[in-house]
Formats: sequence, C-alpha cells, structure tokens
Amino acid sequence: MLPRLLCFAVLATASASAPAATFTIRDHDTAGLVAAIRSAEGTLEPDRIELAPGGLYIVRDAADSRQQLGLPLIRSAITIVGNGAEIRRYSDEEFALVGVAHSGKLALENVGLAEAARGAIINRGVLHIDKVRVTDSLADGTNAIVVNYGTLRGWDSEISHNAVLSAKRDAGIVLNFGRMELSRSRLAGNTVTGRRSSVLTASALLNLGDISLRDVTIEGNSSLAEPDDTSTAHAVVNVGNGSLHGERVTLVDNWPEEANRLPTADPDAIN
Repeated sequence: MLPRLLCFAVLATASASAPAATFTIRDHDTAGLVAAIRSAEGTLEPDRIELAPGGLYIVRDAADSRQQLGLPLIRSAITIVGNGAEIRRYSDEEFALVGVAHSGKLALENVGLAEAARGAIINRGVLHIDKVRVTDSLADGTNAIVVNYGTLRGWDSEISHNAVLSAKRDAGIVLNFGRMELSRSRLAGNTVTGRRSSVLTASALLNLGDISLRDVTIEGNSSLAEPDDTSTAHAVVNVGNGSLHGERVTLVDNWPEEANRLPTADPDAIN
C-alpha cells in the first residue's frame, strides 16, 4: 500500500508544479479558449493565453454553470492577450463572462467582452484590465455589470452601453466593495433603473470600498429610481464607509442633470 500512495503523491506533485505555458487560440475556437483556461489552472506559474488578432469567440453555454460564468472561474494566475479580439455571449442562457476567485489573478489585455447577462465581470481576487471594452451587457437578476470584491486596476478601458434594469437593490454599472483604480478610462451610455424610489441607482459607479479615479470620463449615462423618481439617481454614488478620490474626472451629459457632479457627502475626499 505504501508504494502506491507514494506514487500518487509523486504524480500530484508533478501536476501541481507543471511549468508555465503559452496557449495560442485560433479565431472562433471558443472551446479551445475554455480548454486553455482549464489547463492553465493546473499550473502554479502564471500562464499566457493569446487570442487571434481581431478574432471573435462566441460563448453559447456556461463553462461554469454553478458560478453562472461563460468562461471557467479563474483560480490561478493567467494573462489573456486579446489582440483586439472579442468574447461575446450568444445564448438564451443567462451568465456573466468572467469570474475571478479569491485565489485568482487575471490580466485582460486589449479584448472586448460583450452581451453578457447577469453582469459581465465578477472579481474576488486580483484583476488588471488594460484596453478592455465591456459593452452591450445586461444585469439580469443582479445589480451591476462589473462587481469588484477584491483588487481591480484598469487603464485605457471602456465600460459602455450596458444596462441594469428594474434593480431590486442599490445598483450601479460598476459596483465596488474592494479596492479599485481606474485611469484614462471611460464610462458612457449606460443605463440603470430601480424598482422603487428607495433604491440608489448609479449609472456609472456605486462605491462601498476604496476607489481612485484619474483621467476618467463619465458621459451620457442615465439613472432612474422608479417610478419617475430621480432623488436617489446619480452617476457616481459613494455610500457607507466608501472612500472616493478623483483627479481630472469629467462628468458630462449624464441624466438627470444633477448627476453631473461627484458626491458631495464627503467633499474632502475629492481632489
């Protein structure tokens, strides 16, 4: 019995210590992308996944039905280099596209995420987004398009033309409970509505954590606490113990008109 147990231990160690890998995924090969993420989860070293330049990856089924995710939950360190490609949900099934677990570290570079349902991104680990476009997504049964519980850092990215409709709870296009930094990015053309006047609606950012904004444009978003109540509708909402710091933040053409300013509850937090 001992030799067999020893053999199993050796195999387990060999699998866990597999070297880092680079995966190159052909255009339209969504199954290959899913398989690459699952293979990358078997290594301790950071892995790299490269998508086809300008490629399209259609997600028709949830790869992780338990988490309701189109792609497998990220539990290790992975970089996905999009090369201008797009990952798009095309399904009657409702799921987000990207999820990062507490142990996960994901870097998304130059890629689009489109037409997700139940939001697009749920981060509980470390997520870096660089030249990422989150567009045309819905929050069906949830209260945000991008939810951050961990650490999220973004550069040169855009979150636009998404919608959270008839939210039962306080809702925002981006909902932050953790630490978030956004630079040289844009939130535009998004819509958030609530089901009752007591619901806070943030057409761009709802913050309960720590957010730092630099060179960020918040433009053309709309929010409404139904029925026809704009008293709790804003572009940016900072609540609870949330800390919000802004530098060169532009708010323009958001609706209602009073949404075109940063929160004033704690004016010393805004630079």
